[in-house]
Amino acid sequence: MSGQPGEKDRKKNGQPVNSIQSVERAILILEQLCRGPAALAELSRALDLHKSTAHGLLQTMVKHGYVRQETATGRYRLGHRVLVLSSAYLEHCDLRETARPYLRRLAEEHGETVHLVVMDDGQVVYVDKIDSPQSIRMVSSIGRRLPAHCTGVGKAVLAFLPEESMLSVVKKRGLSRFTEHTITTMEELAGELARIREEGVAYDREEIEEGLRCVAVPIIGYGQYPVGAISVAGPAWRLTAEKVAAVAGSLKEVAAEISRQMGECSDPGGDHPAVPMNR
Repeated sequence: MSGQPGEKDRKKNGQPVNSIQSVERAILILEQLCRGPAALAELSRALDLHKSTAHGLLQTMVKHGYVRQETATGRYRLGHRVLVLSSAYLEHCDLRETARPYLRRLAEEHGETVHLVVMDDGQVVYVDKIDSPQSIRMVSSIGRRLPAHCTGVGKAVLAFLPEESMLSVVKKRGLSRFTEHTITTMEELAGELARIREEGVAYDREEIEEGLRCVAVPIIGYGQYPVGAISVAGPAWRLTAEKVAAVAGSLKEVAAEISRQMGECSDPGGDHPAVPMNR
């Protein structure tokens, strides 16, 4: 075995290439796994690597979530972190710029504060907002970080993450109580996320702050991965059941349109993803 992935290409092209061998090998493994699951021996043979070298690289990538090993067969396949990289790459579409006109429309239509968030390190981060014109309104700021399990936007994203990613967030961040309405058990959270997947809408029922309610929906990007969420938030006494229903309908329409635009930006010739309202 030569143990030099890419060496033949460099000789063929006649151009010297400076590269870090271990990184190059890891990239080749990921590219090989794009074709489907593979056993250690298959990867070793296909990439001309010693089994011990391939195994070490695979275990490192398993540790960080870029590769996972099937329990039943022992074969390796791409992990959930590859989707995270994909969604980060797709930010060239500029989610904030795409969503901005729709945030304004929602604020004008419903007269409440509208937010755009993304998930980062297991928390939701406010990346844009349109304030309510009302004198009594939700106080928030761009850059603010909040837990996912007790916010409408956070639960909207959690519900559509791969299960292992969702569980990783919960393990890292916990289920702290903020009010008497906060979800604090995995059983309760799992039931709530199942409902959100079914209905396509998440709610904050005074779970992060007493007197504050929020209606939120996910923004689904390329590959059906949740790249963020949008919400309408305001005082509980103003967000009545009737208003919440109207807000939910508007949010679904807007999120579907943003999701389509994100899909068009990332894959002009492919299918345009929409918010999965029922699955």
